[in-house]
Amino acid sequence: MSPAGGARPAPSSWPGAARTAYRFGVVYAGLYCLTSPQVYLALRGGGMGRLQEAADSWAKLWEIRPVRNWMSAQVLGRELGDRFDGGDDPHTWAGQLCWLAGAAAVTPVWSVLDRHRTDYATLDRWVRLAVRFCLAGQMFSYGAAKAVPLQFQLPPSKLVEPLGDLSPMGLLWAQTGSSKPYQILLGCAEIVGGILLVVPRTATLGAVVSAAEMAQVLLLNMTFDVPVKNHSFHLLLLSLLLLGPQSPRLAEALLSARPVSAAAPTELFRSRRANRIATALQVGAGFWLLGAQLRNDWSFWRNHAGGREKPELYGIWDVTGFIADGEQHAPVTTDDRRWRRVVVDSADGVAIQQMDDSLVPCRATIDMNARSIALTRMMDPKWQVTFAFERLAEDRLILEGDADGCRLRLHLRRRDLSTFPLVSRGFHWVQDNSYLR
Repeated sequence: MSPAGGARPAPSSWPGAARTAYRFGVVYAGLYCLTSPQVYLALRGGGMGRLQEAADSWAKLWEIRPVRNWMSAQVLGRELGDRFDGGDDPHTWAGQLCWLAGAAAVTPVWSVLDRHRTDYATLDRWVRLAVRFCLAGQMFSYGAAKAVPLQFQLPPSKLVEPLGDLSPMGLLWAQTGSSKPYQILLGCAEIVGGILLVVPRTATLGAVVSAAEMAQVLLLNMTFDVPVKNHSFHLLLLSLLLLGPQSPRLAEALLSARPVSAAAPTELFRSRRANRIATALQVGAGFWLLGAQLRNDWSFWRNHAGGREKPELYGIWDVTGFIADGEQHAPVTTDDRRWRRVVVDSADGVAIQQMDDSLVPCRATIDMNARSIALTRMMDPKWQVTFAFERLAEDRLILEGDADGCRLRLHLRRRDLSTFPLVSRGFHWVQDNSYLR
């Protein structure tokens, strides 16, 4: 009976090495996807707050700290400290070593117990379904964070920070955040990859798009030292695993002039009706994941990030006068007490720029009714000060308060952000000369 009639052709026998490699890959990929909080969070629709706490709890469930501590001490030569959720911390690397060791231990046992099986064609259909959705969830997660746009920001403080003081990651964030259309298009490309993955007939194309996107992301993470190298590598690996069975056909299509026949559909069930229902459920689940991720990111962007209303004092304020205990301080770069600028990045974020151009980020509470600004240094929470302010004009401000053991009175003038070419240059079809500055 033909496949259209509901029955599948008899599967061919897999070589022994292929079966062993498949067992190892299934165990390792399963452990990674099962224990990764990023994958878990995306499959729940993403979001912050309560869902983020649930993802953290899920990660702790698979922490097995004694085993990770032993692995880290024996292989990495260091004890694990408090966990850092950046993605490339010792805790994560020790976990990867544990999953590799676990897969290496389980594979021979599985091989012995299942030594008479000649192929894993049926299991592979379900494994590939799970991998597709784990990968699609990540494409939706990272794509939505750019399409909103949420991931990359360019606060005013970055405009006055010396380029050489930026970390490689900070430079990448500033570069991408300076162009919202570019960031949005990057996100849309990742979302397209995810959509193609959840539709069974376009899953191979989705894996191609995802592999290309993740290769670029991994390259950026490696060259700009972004601490998500481990995770982006695994997402690229998942994309390539999905492409593996199709690689001969893809190579033939790209490298030869011969026509390539259509691939046989990967069907989960023998019944045509059941497969149609399964396809509908996959597409529906995929679009639910995308919709939930976009909704959550949009809400966070509107309420806590770039989409919320800018505070009245938003912008870069040059310190034109700095008086400490009645003594006027001249604007010289050797004065470590004087401030050069006060930059209001958001309603709860202010940066103080010293005379040597270094920036001191602070949490802020701006009360326009009480005419006060309360600041707490992020790197030194014990440093807290509340300034009263007087608004002389739209671009003139006076701050007064006690800080660093003395009475400060600062005269500020707001700088027009359009004076920065990065903000005002815009796009030009016709240029008489290149504008490289």
